[in-house]
Amino acid sequence: MKKKFFFSFLILVLSLVSVGCGNEKTAGTVKESEPTSESKSNSSSTSSSDETNPLTKKQTTIPTLFIHGYSGTEGSFRGMLSRFETNGWGKKVLTVTVQPDGSVSDTGTWDDQSTNPLVQVLFADNKNNEWNQADWIKATVVYLKQTYQIEELNLVGHSMGGVSSFRYLVTYGEEDSLPAVNKFVAIGAPFNDFVTGNEEQSLDTLIQDGPLVISQRYSDFTASIQQYPQKTPLLNIAGDVQDGSEGDGTVPMRSVLSIGHLMQTNGIEYHEEIITGSQAYHSQLHENTQVDELIAKFLWDRP
Repeated sequence: MKKKFFFSFLILVLSLVSVGCGNEKTAGTVKESEPTSESKSNSSSTSSSDETNPLTKKQTTIPTLFIHGYSGTEGSFRGMLSRFETNGWGKKVLTVTVQPDGSVSDTGTWDDQSTNPLVQVLFADNKNNEWNQADWIKATVVYLKQTYQIEELNLVGHSMGGVSSFRYLVTYGEEDSLPAVNKFVAIGAPFNDFVTGNEEQSLDTLIQDGPLVISQRYSDFTASIQQYPQKTPLLNIAGDVQDGSEGDGTVPMRSVLSIGHLMQTNGIEYHEEIITGSQAYHSQLHENTQVDELIAKFLWDRP
């Protein structure tokens, strides 16, 4: 009887030892199956979000500032910013307002991990000149650097906002203390003002030789173009409503495209696009989805 009990007890002990060994082996297997750094990298690059979101590999935390034109308001870029958010191309995080004395305030919430953060810039005096507006853009970027430690940004300017942004770049664009401008987009910007006398000049000749008749604004840009930051490419968008005027109903196309001569002759990366048709009117350019696509492709390489 004792032998039988001892034998049963021995079987029970051996069973417990076997279970314990099995658990240790399982733990060892899990540890060995953890991916190496190489396999981790490979597995993360094929997530479902990568497959569904074309911007997944083009995301950036660089903010893009949107500068309205003469007499512009918050409504000037509201539609475009909303469409960008709807398309998943970026997220509006701040609205920055600049007073005539250069003081800056903002509303919204900055997140340094935001994907393609969008910042709308408003001038309280929205009918002032381009020299003051260039200084207000400087005040904005200084504020963003001091407040949110922003070191790099993009600029998008419509109409006079494009002119003022360009004047900012040829005045302050190479100051090391300021955030670097990564890319610049101008929409319907009258770089050669509203001078007449260039109507018969072909667009090819305009780019090759510059405009036949130049404004004081263009003369200023010619004198200061070497101060434009060499590493800041420009996407220049013009409108042509195709009514025979060769313009967007407000700004002549040749005025917009005239800046190409200065950019190319100074070896600065330059791209231009002409939007045509009924949605190419000056005030409709920032409501045009084709313009949306061009900007997103240029800024974030959206496929």
